[in-house]
Amino acid sequence: MVTAKLAEFVASLHYDDVPSDLLERMRMALLDGLAIMLGAADFLRVNGDRELAIYLDDTAPSGTSTVVGYGRRTTPMMAAFANGTHCEVLDCQDCNLTARIHNGATVTPAVLALAESNGNSGREVLTSMLAGFEVGTRLGHAVQPSHWHHGFQITGTFGTSGAAAAAGRLLNLSREEIASALGISGFIMPVSNGDNVFKGHSAKPLHGGQPAQCGISSAYLAKSGYQAGPLEGERPRNHAALNILSDGNPDFDAATKGLGETWATRELAFKPYPIGLLIIGPVEIVLDQLGQHPCNYQEVEAITVRSYHDAKKFTGEKYTSTESNFVDAHLSIPYCIAAALIDGKMTPRQFDKERLRDPVVHELARRVTVVEDDEMSSRYPYEWPVEVTILMFNGERLTGAVDQVKWSPRRPPSWDDLARKFESMAEPVIGSTKVKKAINYVTEVEQAASIEPLMEIVRG
Repeated sequence: MVTAKLAEFVASLHYDDVPSDLLERMRMALLDGLAIMLGAADFLRVNGDRELAIYLDDTAPSGTSTVVGYGRRTTPMMAAFANGTHCEVLDCQDCNLTARIHNGATVTPAVLALAESNGNSGREVLTSMLAGFEVGTRLGHAVQPSHWHHGFQITGTFGTSGAAAAAGRLLNLSREEIASALGISGFIMPVSNGDNVFKGHSAKPLHGGQPAQCGISSAYLAKSGYQAGPLEGERPRNHAALNILSDGNPDFDAATKGLGETWATRELAFKPYPIGLLIIGPVEIVLDQLGQHPCNYQEVEAITVRSYHDAKKFTGEKYTSTESNFVDAHLSIPYCIAAALIDGKMTPRQFDKERLRDPVVHELARRVTVVEDDEMSSRYPYEWPVEVTILMFNGERLTGAVDQVKWSPRRPPSWDDLARKFESMAEPVIGSTKVKKAINYVTEVEQAASIEPLMEIVRG
């Protein structure tokens, strides 16, 4: 039984049994998650976006858990919702592409909110994060790619189960209670869908916040005595999440094989830019070419991107205008390439409202064409190959290619890389002194009896 095996794994996972490289990955994911939350808080303020702030004013009572960057505390579930939503604002979150899931957008916010309120130690935080990341990824392996092709966004669906596993671990639930929490997560998870992610709707970031909140709710419901059937369903119909949210033939073996020995979380990727994962390669190449061959964007006649099917279909055919919002833009290869060519960088500032109103960047984006390469498609998702050719009006061609993009599992960032990302995202909100304190705290988080001091630093 899938759910029972996952529950046993979560309940029996102990810090002392975790390989050192995975503890390092979780420290990195923790620092990266906080960077993204703080960067989102800054981005929303700079752009006068108060949707989340208004929602919290209307619905979030005072409590014991921090809303990062907002200078306030609320209940664990509402804090997880707010911080999970922040994780999806800039599309700069970690990812496991083989499962097509952003575990950090659901698991990390749930863990931080609950651990701060519950008084869990730094070691418990890292262990629970790993439990959630591993469960979320393995459930993704069971249902992908049919889950994706049916229109579901797994961060919002089975991301709930990863958050529930992590929350259950922090609450010290029994194996049976964790199994119920997972089953409940399959009953109350959001129906997160592709249209609301890829069509430029402002609701898009909610598919991080809602599952983080529901994951904590699932764990508390199980703690209260509620029970639910397993994620794989019950005979004769098996009408539960793994079956009904896939092609009806989920790979149960992928969800459980080698638990605790073969770690799916080792395939964790991070993002150096606030853009969709499928766009990192093209932008990396453009910035690299500009570094080697400085050129004026006005001299560019056309840009051709060759890549795999998903890059073309989901982000390569998306063109923008002065009426587009940041959600449109950071999921558009043409826009991101144009902005990188003109500005020579790729930061949250390339998605500010003022920047999006400039017709020049959208006109240049119209010169970008993305084409599928069948051979590249055959290598995806274990490689993310891309080639970019910039054709100048004088006939000169600038061409670059990568197989493993920057900060992917085979080209991972260093701790210093992520510390610099944290600094750039966090300093406008908490200042340079607190930036250094936060980085130092996460570096030694395993020695911390509680993460409350860390959350005070990033509260803003």
